[in-house]
Amino acid sequence: MTLKNIILSRKSVRHYNPNVIIARKEILDAIELASKSPNGNNIQSTRYLLIEDKALRTKVRAAANNQEQVETSSYLIFVLGDYRAFETANIRAIQDEAFEKGYFNQEIKSLLTDAAIVYYQGMSHQGYVKELVRDGSLAAMSLVLLLNEKGYQTITMSGYDKTALFEALDIPEHYEDIMLLSVGKGAEDGHATVRHPVEEITFVNAIE
Repeated sequence: MTLKNIILSRKSVRHYNPNVIIARKEILDAIELASKSPNGNNIQSTRYLLIEDKALRTKVRAAANNQEQVETSSYLIFVLGDYRAFETANIRAIQDEAFEKGYFNQEIKSLLTDAAIVYYQGMSHQGYVKELVRDGSLAAMSLVLLLNEKGYQTITMSGYDKTALFEALDIPEHYEDIMLLSVGKGAEDGHATVRHPVEEITFVNAIE
């Protein structure tokens, strides 16, 4: 199936067959590819919490407006952003590894490292959140498409109580929530949706 066909056929699915089992390796393989998504300065801030335990799923459902797919889908993934990715030590470690692999020379390594460190120094909290959400959303979209390519259905969710969810999952404060993602085989097809015509959402040279 082509990428175009995947995009055209993708629907958000809320009702899943709870008896379908997905091997963890399938999820990890998809995440590995999704991690290749664009991300600012290659700081790789996106993290994935795989919630397999049924008791935890029940707690998450209570914090997620009782959405049934939290429990009935084959897999539940919490996409998170890690504030520690902005730290100088992380930036240096990533660029050092790339240099050791021969991806660029010392001069380029220094330029990339210094530029990233300066860019994040003094950034506001709102700026950090924007960076995490942007990178996490790009990775999550890649993950959705990869899982759809495997023949699974998905739905992304933002309808939850962040505080209650973090408490239920004991998530440290250096993480930011991006979205929940349910994966599985749909028991019912998701409904079709409409989109605005491209002429209404695209501007050339000036915004109206």
